[in-house]
Amino acid sequence: MRVSFTLLLMLLLVVSCNTPMVFTDYATETNFGDYKSFNFYATENSGLSPLDQDRVYVTLVDTLVAKGFEERLIPDFKINFFAEVFEQTSNSNFGIGIGGYAGGIGTTVSPQSSRRTIALTVEFADGLTNSLFWQGVVEARFKENLKGKAREEFIQSLVSKILKKYPPEPKNNG
Repeated sequence: MRVSFTLLLMLLLVVSCNTPMVFTDYATETNFGDYKSFNFYATENSGLSPLDQDRVYVTLVDTLVAKGFEERLIPDFKINFFAEVFEQTSNSNFGIGIGGYAGGIGTTVSPQSSRRTIALTVEFADGLTNSLFWQGVVEARFKENLKGKAREEFIQSLVSKILKKYPPEPKNNG
């Protein structure tokens, strides 16, 4: 029983390391129903290649239109997006021990690994006041050698994971 729990824990650790993590925050006083149309800020220094920048833009437009929003010249809200690619170092320790009354054996593995990670941020701001009212960030392992359709699908998956959290679920304070 203990061995199966250890294997399950190891599997969960491995899977969780490769799963994109999404973080969102928003201004609590925001009435999200007021925001029905969107447009974009001019993109400068997004941290993305021109092709990836276009992929993010197209995916944002397609996803928001599918959710019922409308792209307009004078919008209710404006969108900004940018990304950062960085090395993420993991110092994980893993130990296994088997023992009894008279002795035992054990081992500890301390791998230090590094992986490329992308953090894509999408921000929504009021179209008149430019006040930020919603922000979503997704972090995921970044394979820079992806090309063409595979890279497009990767970018689409990041954007859709962020926008899955928009608009936020209303909280019942009762």
